[in-house]
Amino acid sequence: MTETSEHRRTFSIVTLGCTKNVVDSEGIEQVLVRDGRESVADPADADVVIVNTCGFIGASKQESIDAILGLAAHKRPGQILVASGCLIERYAAEVAAEIPEVDALVGVHRWPEMPRLLDAVAERPSTGSPRVARSVIERLDADPALPPIYVGDGVAPRSDLVMPRRAAHGPSAYLKLSDGCDATCTYCAIPTMKGRMRSKDEDLVIQEARELAEAGVKEIVLVGQDTTAYYRDRGQLHGLSHLLRRLAAEVPEMPWVRILYAYPQHVSDELLRTIVELPQICSYLDMPLQHTHPDVLRRMKRPHGRVEELVHRIRERIPGIALRTTFIVGFPGETEAEFAYLQRSLEELRFDRVGVFAYSREEGTPSYDMPDQVPDARKERRRRELMLQARRLSREINAGFVGQELEVLVEGSVRGRDGIHRTVARSFRDAPEIDGVVLVDGIADPGSLLRVCIASADDYDLHAAPVNEDSREGARPQPIILRQSRRVDTRVGAERRGMK
Repeated sequence: MTETSEHRRTFSIVTLGCTKNVVDSEGIEQVLVRDGRESVADPADADVVIVNTCGFIGASKQESIDAILGLAAHKRPGQILVASGCLIERYAAEVAAEIPEVDALVGVHRWPEMPRLLDAVAERPSTGSPRVARSVIERLDADPALPPIYVGDGVAPRSDLVMPRRAAHGPSAYLKLSDGCDATCTYCAIPTMKGRMRSKDEDLVIQEARELAEAGVKEIVLVGQDTTAYYRDRGQLHGLSHLLRRLAAEVPEMPWVRILYAYPQHVSDELLRTIVELPQICSYLDMPLQHTHPDVLRRMKRPHGRVEELVHRIRERIPGIALRTTFIVGFPGETEAEFAYLQRSLEELRFDRVGVFAYSREEGTPSYDMPDQVPDARKERRRRELMLQARRLSREINAGFVGQELEVLVEGSVRGRDGIHRTVARSFRDAPEIDGVVLVDGIADPGSLLRVCIASADDYDLHAAPVNEDSREGARPQPIILRQSRRVDTRVGAERRGMK
């Protein structure tokens, strides 16, 4: 180890984008800690700053670029700035050319090699305008005077699916089942960044779940570009169901398991039966639908049947299930009639959580060149209208929970405007970060499971009092089927958050 690299032992990671990036950032952190480096919270205090970027849609790309530019502007002499993740997979050459303060570019699949890369960067002076190389070795051999720039080469090794030992960062943790996607949605650039679908070995998933349980985690949230396609790349049609049964049998001490990013076409009766039969699995499903009008779905190449039939089938098999979804408004060719159809669907289907975002025109996707592009102002108007509708429905549905009991998982506490500290918790209806919370009178230990009675409701959150002082370790997050009223279909609701 050189003196230069020896002194560059602290690092800070700035994570942008989706939950999959959160998992990758944890992987980066763990491999660097294992290499003898120290993680610090403030980038200003770090020898190395790593920005794990998102490149999914226009807003997320701009957020990533702004973050890199902001860190570059405050970069001190000798500090190393690394940009990694999806934005780099799409725009490595552009970032290298436009932001010369960046010392290294790392593609989405190459984070396990971060220690080696940082050593290579630290041992070389930062001079000139960097060119993009295909690997660290190529850069070192090509021109020792230039800083090494490393990007993804289009190959998706499975090493990026192998996590270092998992650590707890709270009562919940994301567990990535796969990367890449085999769907051909016309608006989506993910396959160009992530490649084909690659499932993590079942044994590795079980191992991670055990490690998280041993670390005190009480909820694992399964994520991937399409969790319901798990093991389909290995010829298994019901791979997710098989995995869930293994998790329940082999990690019984994990109270909650939650499923995000379910592709509608792959929500099978076998999966629904598995959710019903296994007490650990939350009666919750995040299922991005993107639209409800058949013609819009056809243009999007979303190959599933009528949305209404799908939703009714799910609720018939799992009464009380909480359904979360997202919609795209302003997709090319979307007419006022098609948007009105979507609004009627939202009123009828009344999802528990709804995210809405305006269509983002992405280079390299089939929809980029589609005719009848919708003007930005019209897209934004439709987004606002649908979100206001979802907000109203959410308040109506939340009101139906008043007087009911729920099991909640405690995350921490917060001091309200009245100066009183309250417990912040989530029910089976609430995924971390993207959904609402349950605010409970008093203080409880993070990670404990409480039985509470709902006292009041607002647009997205519930307010409750504990039923008793005992924690409910091992209890199932049971769905509550509420009493009916004219205005509230108590099984479903809406949500304010965005697509991811």
